[in-house]
Amino acid sequence: MTAADSQTATPPIVSRNRWRDVFDGTLPEGWEPTLTVSVIIPSFKSKTLEFTLASLAAQDYPEDLLEVVVLDDGGGEEPVELGEFVPKNTRVIRIHEVSDGWGRSNATDIGIKSTTGDIIYWCDSDMILFRDNVRQHAKWGHFIPEAATIGEKGFIEDWTYTPEEVYEKVKAGTIGDDYDRSDLHEHWSKQIYRDTDDLNTSDGRNYSTHMGACATVTRAVYDRTFGQDTRLHLGEDTEIAYQLWQAGAVFIPAHDAVGWHMGRGTIQDHAAKVAWHNDVHFAQRMAIPRYRRKADNRIWEVPLIKVVTEVTAENAVYARPAIDRILNNTQTDVHVVLVGPWSELHDGRRRMLADPMNELYLVKEWFQTDNRVIFAEERPESVFPAPFRVDMPITVELSSESLQEMYVMMDKPWIGAIRFFTPGHDNDEAVTVWNSAVVERARPYVADGRSLEDVVAQIAGFEWRASESAHISDIRENDDLGARVVRVEPRVAQLENELADMRIRAERAEESVSTTRLVARGLNARTGGRAGRAVRGINGKLGGIPARVVRKLRGLLAR
Repeated sequence: MTAADSQTATPPIVSRNRWRDVFDGTLPEGWEPTLTVSVIIPSFKSKTLEFTLASLAAQDYPEDLLEVVVLDDGGGEEPVELGEFVPKNTRVIRIHEVSDGWGRSNATDIGIKSTTGDIIYWCDSDMILFRDNVRQHAKWGHFIPEAATIGEKGFIEDWTYTPEEVYEKVKAGTIGDDYDRSDLHEHWSKQIYRDTDDLNTSDGRNYSTHMGACATVTRAVYDRTFGQDTRLHLGEDTEIAYQLWQAGAVFIPAHDAVGWHMGRGTIQDHAAKVAWHNDVHFAQRMAIPRYRRKADNRIWEVPLIKVVTEVTAENAVYARPAIDRILNNTQTDVHVVLVGPWSELHDGRRRMLADPMNELYLVKEWFQTDNRVIFAEERPESVFPAPFRVDMPITVELSSESLQEMYVMMDKPWIGAIRFFTPGHDNDEAVTVWNSAVVERARPYVADGRSLEDVVAQIAGFEWRASESAHISDIRENDDLGARVVRVEPRVAQLENELADMRIRAERAEESVSTTRLVARGLNARTGGRAGRAVRGINGKLGGIPARVVRKLRGLLAR
């Protein structure tokens, strides 16, 4: 589909990450941009900033739609110089004058908050952007409201440019002729593009390709995130890319948005050290991919699953056993949002046992030291940035495997939502697991009679499943709610089933052995003991194997 087909009052919704189905990048004849772009350039004692600004000054994007903010993060030492060639709307913010923080994430955060552009473009201070770079980035946001683009870059290690030469070459459209991109270092993201049909088949999982050196996102999507994590001083572009994914972004390689990266990339020389450092911080903040979290039974800053359930004074008796079963799941990367009238509880005098709210007091006491349980007054609209949300009544009982089964059903097919027929509950109360990234993309399109379920179904599918598939039952039917809640590992359950099967087979074998023994005794008596001596002789020749088999069967039956 071309832009001419896509440019409507309400743009078509991108399913999964299949951006090409909505807009293939082909612009209609005479198209001109209308969205404003804010370019954010963090700079720490940069020696190449003048080249970056010169290339921006020569862009073919309308200058009245383009603003550039340079964030001088040098602490007052060696203040950055803008040079002679700068875009019309350029300003500098000296970080040490407005913030005690430091680092790229802090500077980027300050820069973004100081701008209002429809499209946010974060750009490193060592980039030379080709003449149509900004236009090639920005065009996607005009036709896909959730666009997050990643530009192309070639790594050049030697150059003789002056800022004036950069300006002139970019203006003339010849800067790209100075190096053969095929001879330069290939960024690791290129192989991912080849493997995923330019991310069309990625479902957004390859969010890490959204590199900060030359990347954009629409402000509409960025505003759904928490913004830059200013605690990070490495890997901050990957962390915000994860947030963008969970906020519904559509990741698009903008192959025509090209630039030269002046110098080698950090990953080229320090890949192992960078990964070793970043993986610890990423594990806390990014639930996917799963390989970074190398331990179970841990509490992470951003959980894989948030379970949302509501308790009242009338059904509070089921809260403790229900939530204990949630927290005892084999999938331990879980938080619970427990919605209830907690503000009505007080420390004043009350008749404890006669208080109709007493069970709520007991629930609060039971979970008060478990920080996986979040006490809330209202149901949260979003569980961002947790990738999965489970909505369930407090009167539902989960088995030890329920949450893991739900996660597996959702994850690899990347389904928008699954609703389970729930015993003892109406369909509108049924347990539902939601894909957060899909929900966040869907939410702006819920209007004119279209439900959230309808839009989610359009983006990634909405399915119904049997309760048995996730081991869901009605906890009100459980006659032993006071029993100890113990996690049953799937492998243990499997071994128990195998043992039960072995016992049945052993009992059948014992019956056969007993019958054979009676026959053998009769035969031995009729032959004057000769049959018994013959059997013992055969047993001896076979190394005693027959006798050992019989003893093993008897041992199994004795357990």
